[in-house]
Amino acid sequence: MTTSGATPTNCYAWLCSCRLFRMGRRLASVLTAALFPPRCALCSHELSCMGIICSCCEAALPSLAESRCQRCGEPLDDPSIDLCLRCGVSVHATDRIIVLGPYRGSWGALVRIFKFEKEVAVGNWLGRQMAATLMRQQELHHFDAVTYVPMTRKDRRARGFNQAEILARVIARQLDLPLKRLLTKSRNTRLQSQLTAAQRKTNLQDAFRLLPFDCERVLLVDDIFTTGSTIEECARTLKRGGAQTVVAAAIARA
Repeated sequence: MTTSGATPTNCYAWLCSCRLFRMGRRLASVLTAALFPPRCALCSHELSCMGIICSCCEAALPSLAESRCQRCGEPLDDPSIDLCLRCGVSVHATDRIIVLGPYRGSWGALVRIFKFEKEVAVGNWLGRQMAATLMRQQELHHFDAVTYVPMTRKDRRARGFNQAEILARVIARQLDLPLKRLLTKSRNTRLQSQLTAAQRKTNLQDAFRLLPFDCERVLLVDDIFTTGSTIEECARTLKRGGAQTVVAAAIARA
């Protein structure tokens, strides 16, 4: 396109520069892969292209395929029912919990690499896997926003990032939804992994504070689901603020 038949417009020049930029990025990726061959995060085998895990390890990732509670994902002895006993007789703040797989095994290994070895690229890959799972479930497409389980400033400084926030950012981008910070953690708590199930419930009581928001349907993201105490307390806080539906998404179930 030209302005006078001879001079390319700014739009044309911008399109050309974008193409050159994309070509440069692809070339840089190819050169990086040639000089520093990527390796699978799980088995360390060399990858043929830039990636996180090899096709064999990805195919072997375990799923939670057996009959499970539709709300919390707990295994069911009777496949003819859709809720476990606890969900059937109790009122929960979370309307549903979506988990990719068991913490024991490869999913847990990937979460640990992400959190403790600070491999953010692994976290981005995990976020894309969760987004793909959510997109395959038609009833889970209708959210107003994506949010995440918050950390205290002290804990965030110690780790350098909030793993749930990184996962939520990727999921929000993949689902074309706004990412919103709806909660803060107002006090330090003991590590949930070091407590009994009963202690976990009281450990997080009133630990989260609500930020102003106007979302009715919220997707709440965390990395691991154990007893559900953290997610449940966050969901309870969101519903006190006006949320009508809170669906939780976590990478692995411990």
